[in-house]
Amino acid sequence: MKRELTLIFVIKIMFINNLYAYNNKNKCEDYLSKGKPVEAISAAKIISDKYDSSFCKAKAEYYQNNFAAAIKDLEISIKHADLQADQMYAILYKGIAERDNNQIKQSIKSLKHGLEVAKLGNTKYMAMEQKFLYQIGLSYSALKDYFNATDFLSKSLIIAANDDERADAYNSLAIAHAANKKYGKAVEFGLKSANTLQRSGQRNRYAEAIYSLSGYHFLDGNNSKAISLLDGLESFAEKNGSKYYQAKSLFEKALLYKNLKRQKDSDSSYQAAIRISEQIGAVDLISAYQ
Repeated sequence: MKRELTLIFVIKIMFINNLYAYNNKNKCEDYLSKGKPVEAISAAKIISDKYDSSFCKAKAEYYQNNFAAAIKDLEISIKHADLQADQMYAILYKGIAERDNNQIKQSIKSLKHGLEVAKLGNTKYMAMEQKFLYQIGLSYSALKDYFNATDFLSKSLIIAANDDERADAYNSLAIAHAANKKYGKAVEFGLKSANTLQRSGQRNRYAEAIYSLSGYHFLDGNNSKAISLLDGLESFAEKNGSKYYQAKSLFEKALLYKNLKRQKDSDSSYQAAIRISEQIGAVDLISAYQ
């Protein structure tokens, strides 16, 4: 899941305007969009432009979890970028790949270098500054350096340009605070993330944020709030015909009740979740909660 989310992040932020020279209409990108990384790599090898070839090849290698190979090709991309913006994307992606390859300190070094490059453009590359700040925060979280993690994530939040970026920053701040056992802070930022997603109409992401928020309330000792959040989401999903999230809410309640030593309630919620999941063929849910 982490790989898929990172790929979505990278693809989503690219090619915003004509500051970028990378040709995302090449055959390699076409194969990647169809989930065919092997074919994408073959196609990348015959692209004449060095940057386009190595960058798309790196994305395909990353998709295959071959982070070391992706890093090498991104280094080639950095050297052959015609425009500063293209270079920054390669640096950004390299930092992400290094983190996923467990080279976390090197990841921070790469991302900080990218941040300095972005700052050279003053406000021209403010969007890139936000992305580097956010990814540096994630890398510090991976190091369990929560002081620096929350510092960089907070800085990314200040210059976030849209609700997606704000929701991601709030969510990552909540995760970092929870990992640092600051559960009250986790609740605060988890709630802000959920509210932002609700305001922007992203119902699926909102539901996931509520599951996390329920967990933070449990860790903070507010069991009744943790349960009521899941009850509310289950009821909302049922009324709006979303059996998938109705079932998932029941699975989450089963886990919560189990943690609260309420085994009878846990079993009841679990069986109800299984029934609904089987009705809609949601085998992924059943597998995830077995």
